[in-house]
Amino acid sequence: MSEYAGGIVVIETGSPEEALRRAREVKNCPKLLALGTAGNKIFSFYMVPKGNKWWLDYPELFPEERSEAHILETMVYPEALPRITPAKTPPCGADCEGCRFIERYGCKGCLAVTT
Repeated sequence: MSEYAGGIVVIETGSPEEALRRAREVKNCPKLLALGTAGNKIFSFYMVPKGNKWWLDYPELFPEERSEAHILETMVYPEALPRITPAKTPPCGADCEGCRFIERYGCKGCLAVTT
């Protein structure tokens, strides 16, 4: 069995242009396996360690967004995340300092960032 969970996240934005802009912001996320847009929707597939599957529950994390998430408890393929090239800041540009999820979920921050 894989130590990872998968998630398909669909986010509805205000326009096709906004969907494309927001998709481009997260395209370098180390947890992201596939990403695309259709009209004003962003479709993304993520893979995270099972202990961090809370991260996939986008509707719970961001209730102000129109979104849905489908969490895959058992990953058949791939069984592990691809290697990650360390960075100094999260590739999506997020500012993790003071993030409300650090305390709520014990989040240790982005996998791509070296400490």
